[in-house]
Amino acid sequence: MIASPVIAWWEARTRREQVLLAVLAAGLGLFILWFGVHRPLAQARADAALRYDRALRDEAVVRAAALGIRALERGAPAPKAAASPAEAVSASAAAAGLTLGRVEPDPGGGVRVAVGGVSPGQLFPWLAALQQDYGVTPAHLAVVKDAQGTLSADATFGGTGR
Repeated sequence: MIASPVIAWWEARTRREQVLLAVLAAGLGLFILWFGVHRPLAQARADAALRYDRALRDEAVVRAAALGIRALERGAPAPKAAASPAEAVSASAAAAGLTLGRVEPDPGGGVRVAVGGVSPGQLFPWLAALQQDYGVTPAHLAVVKDAQGTLSADATFGGTGR
């Protein structure tokens, strides 16, 4: 029987060298298993658990928001009598104490308005009230904040949001 070079090399070692080499090979194997297999798998499992927990939190937030939206839809008062977008915008702006800088008809049947020098506490509640009271939502809205902290808005209202 012809011995391979590795077997011949192994048999040429003393018993003490063979034991030391076997212990070294076992240690190297454990090192590779620990840092090459176990640690990456453990880290992947921990990362997956974090992603899963984050997804559960996100799902809870989305479910709560969906329930809130459904509750608002069920409990929302009906919009006021059908009014054109121009009438609704003018009436709600007057009720909110806003002075519209520009009001012009939109080719699509809506109305374009501009308002300037208003605070965020005036503009956004007005837009919300306009949608809630009249069902009119902006089809286009551009809001710019100036150096004094006030807002200017250009909006196109094109009809009912419901």
